[in-house]
Amino acid sequence: MRMATANERGSALVITLMLLLILTAIGIYAVSISTTEMTIALHSRVGTATLNSAESGASYGIDQVPNVFTTAYSAALADLSSYSVTSRATGTMTLKPGFGSNFRFADFEVTSQGQAPSQFVATRAVQIVVNYGPVPVGTMY
Repeated sequence: MRMATANERGSALVITLMLLLILTAIGIYAVSISTTEMTIALHSRVGTATLNSAESGASYGIDQVPNVFTTAYSAALADLSSYSVTSRATGTMTLKPGFGSNFRFADFEVTSQGQAPSQFVATRAVQIVVNYGPVPVGTMY
């Protein structure tokens, strides 16, 4: 017994085109997701480089205490990021347990600002208070 197939002509073509359309949509979605992931990874890398440069400047400023930078000291790093650092004496002299009354610790404030490599726009700031001492004060009698 043979069924009439006249009304089913071309159904394979329609099904194939629908399947091709679905696969194309899945491919476009996959490319979009991978592009987004690459952008997220780039932003993370730039943010990390900027934070690292700010921390490098802070470390440099800490190493220079008790000298102060009244104007910003700037330096470039190997990854093309840079930092600028300033420092100042806060004027606070604190007494610490275990030291005589003729010794104090001076507070310095170090501020560092890291900049991303030139092709990106990002800035990160780090501010640190350094306790330096013991510093002799008074007559030492």
